Amino acid sequence: MCIVSIIRKIARQKISLARPETGFTLLETMIVGAIIGIAGLIAIPNYLVWQSRSELRQAVTEVQNQLLLARMAALSRNAPVTVAISITNGAVQTTTTNAATGAPVLASISVRLPHVVDLKVGPSAAWTSAATANVSFNSRGMRSGGPGPTLNQELAMVNDQGVQYAMKVTPRGIVNWCQDSVCS
Repeated sequence: MCIVSIIRKIARQKISLARPETGFTLLETMIVGAIIGIAGLIAIPNYLVWQSRSELRQAVTEVQNQLLLARMAALSRNAPVTVAISITNGAVQTTTTNAATGAPVLASISVRLPHVVDLKVGPSAAWTSAATANVSFNSRGMRSGGPGPTLNQELAMVNDQGVQYAMKVTPRGIVNWCQDSVCS
């Protein structure tokens, strides 16, 4: 009898030591879901603005790089070069050709950036939208054409949020861009 009572006593202790069930209640799960939803509602508009600005920055940088490559091509080939810049169907396109012969100098570049919506040409006091903007460099790498031999040629790109980044090409052929509507 002693052994049976000991076994029963051990069995009762095991039952009393059993852990209660663990997990999350429906209310706790709903609260966490609501917090995640509110955080998402706050974050998504900021993300869209960031993405739009990022694409605008990428577009302006890509055009600047293509203009610098075209200037180097004009210098190295001792030939005038023209770069045509356009924005069509959500893509920024640059085409670099020999200004004298019309032959391609560099491969045409097309970068899909759906948030970049407009190309503008200056002067910055009176921006006008343009389907295509041309920038030409002579065989010495200096900008030719444009607004005149002593003025900067100004371009700008606009995203779907209305933010505008400007670029200027100096008469010496130096290309700069800034995160403002006008480069100084």
